[in-house]
Amino acid sequence: MSNASKAESEHPGERRERHHDVRSAVAGGVAAALIGFAGMVVVGTATAFEARRLLDAVLPTARFAASAYVAGGATILALMLTLITFSISNELEFREGHYKRIREISGLTTIVICASVLLLMFLSFPLGEADVDRGWYLWVYYAVLLGGAATGGVFITIMLMLYYAIRGLVSIGQDPEQSALVITDDQDGH
Repeated sequence: MSNASKAESEHPGERRERHHDVRSAVAGGVAAALIGFAGMVVVGTATAFEARRLLDAVLPTARFAASAYVAGGATILALMLTLITFSISNELEFREGHYKRIREISGLTTIVICASVLLLMFLSFPLGEADVDRGWYLWVYYAVLLGGAATGGVFITIMLMLYYAIRGLVSIGQDPEQSALVITDDQDGH
């Protein structure tokens, strides 16, 4: 078996573990988003008259959270580049699943950065000064809350995926021969 085909193979145990980790991370992100959505239920429904006041109250927090997701996401992408460099320059041969994890984390991180930047752009409009029907503020208020909860949920998913990826890398440090992330001589038939 050539080195290229060995590196492309994915260990069945690692594949199951990666899929389980992704499902767990997504469940954590969905739970976090639901907690954010539940906050809307606790506050109660806003009337068109209250929506502008509530929007003014929530905008600073939404801006801060979106900015934090952008900064955190940029840091995560930089760390993914470092991890790729480590993986390529290491004498160990990593399985395809390791690179799939990096690709999944990087893809979701890019999505949350883009969504957060779009949310920040939307929040930079002078929403309180708009000369529109009061019902418009109600729609904007709920859109900001839903956008914040959704981006927060995706960011939690990314954090959990990072945790699982780090856990796998730590297992390599503990015993590379037992790790499903690397190809060892006894696993490829030598």
